[in-house]
Amino acid sequence: MDHARNKIIFCLLVLILSACSSRTPEEQLLRQLEEKYANLYYNNEAHKRKVIDELREYLKTHELNDDHINDIHHILNRINDGHVVMFDERADKNQKFSNGIKFVVGSDLIESCADCTPALAKDKYEILEVNNGPFKDFLMQNKYEVAASTDWGRYFRLTRLLKEKNNNEATVLKLKNTSGKIITTNLNWKPVVDRPLVCVSGERLAPDIYKVSVMNLWCDDSKGSWSREQVYDNFKNQFDGALSSAKPSDRLIMELRENGGGGDEEVEYILNAFHEKPVFLYHFKYLRKTHPGKRKWFEKFWPFKLSLWSDDEYEYTDTKHRPKKTFYTNKMATIISSGCFSSCETIASILKNEKRSIVIGSTTHGGSGDPVIFPIKGTPYSINIPTCVNWQEPGLVYEGVGVQPNIIMEQNPKIKEDNILKSAIDLTR
Repeated sequence: MDHARNKIIFCLLVLILSACSSRTPEEQLLRQLEEKYANLYYNNEAHKRKVIDELREYLKTHELNDDHINDIHHILNRINDGHVVMFDERADKNQKFSNGIKFVVGSDLIESCADCTPALAKDKYEILEVNNGPFKDFLMQNKYEVAASTDWGRYFRLTRLLKEKNNNEATVLKLKNTSGKIITTNLNWKPVVDRPLVCVSGERLAPDIYKVSVMNLWCDDSKGSWSREQVYDNFKNQFDGALSSAKPSDRLIMELRENGGGGDEEVEYILNAFHEKPVFLYHFKYLRKTHPGKRKWFEKFWPFKLSLWSDDEYEYTDTKHRPKKTFYTNKMATIISSGCFSSCETIASILKNEKRSIVIGSTTHGGSGDPVIFPIKGTPYSINIPTCVNWQEPGLVYEGVGVQPNIIMEQNPKIKEDNILKSAIDLTR
């Protein structure tokens, strides 16, 4: 009897596993969104569900393949979450082209372009037109080319499409410099060449002022072949190297305006350079791993009400992630913008809330949630999905909100100097 019963159970398990493994790529994609996507159940739920319903309708008549991936990207981008993006593991399908534009950090102003025709000398240039149409039309036409959690985050990422894209079609810019002169230039697109990633750099601005620029919190080899330990060690080495020239008495400027995020250990490493004791890092909660997303059929009849969410959790920095040089009492200013995203926003939030640094600039992008990459079996694609909800102190979520600086300031397009950096320097006096 026991043998027969075990055989029946085994057969049932095989059938269940077979059913799960035979899901189409389209079903896998929808299932991941419905069961793993934390913000779907918490933040602006109705809108997100509406977009996923649109995706479901689209996938009824379109397969998840190269012919339809751009449409799928555009639909997912309408969710309005900077982390919800799809990746393609094939290098040949991800060729990027760039043109040498250098933007004024954290803004939509161009600083120079050595590869343009004619070349742009160093100045501040407002973008007036793109391909003979108003800049605002370019932004509207490309609205869903990027994933973003806020309007200002989307604006920032759309502007950066002028610097790098996945084709080399001709682009013409009409610009205005600080003296009011109108200049038209052609962008000369070239294939992006993989180079070692510069994540952190240091610069002496004055005898008693030192700036550390943290551009990236995931410092890999650009090919994705390193282990997590190698990525972290590379970041530590660069951070320590950048601060090696800082003096114990220096006033400090932290530059975060172009930082797109990265790893949690890197966040702790930075914060521990400026805090002697552990500080609050995250308030978060995950979708339950055992009962994620939509309730299973049996949960409707379960005698106890099961929460979709795990318990609230609180995490603090671990002082074992300690840089070689520390600056616990130095006067400090931190510069942020809508280009500061994800774990970068955590750094800005903690420096502000712990009153360790004056934070100046514009509100950060507004996105978080421990994103995890889920492969779509049978395809070269994966989808990146936030699996938890994160809060700042006191009580604000990051998603769709961002970190507001102590002092709000935008770049002045009529002057050549970096007016936000100048103000940050003045704040440390």
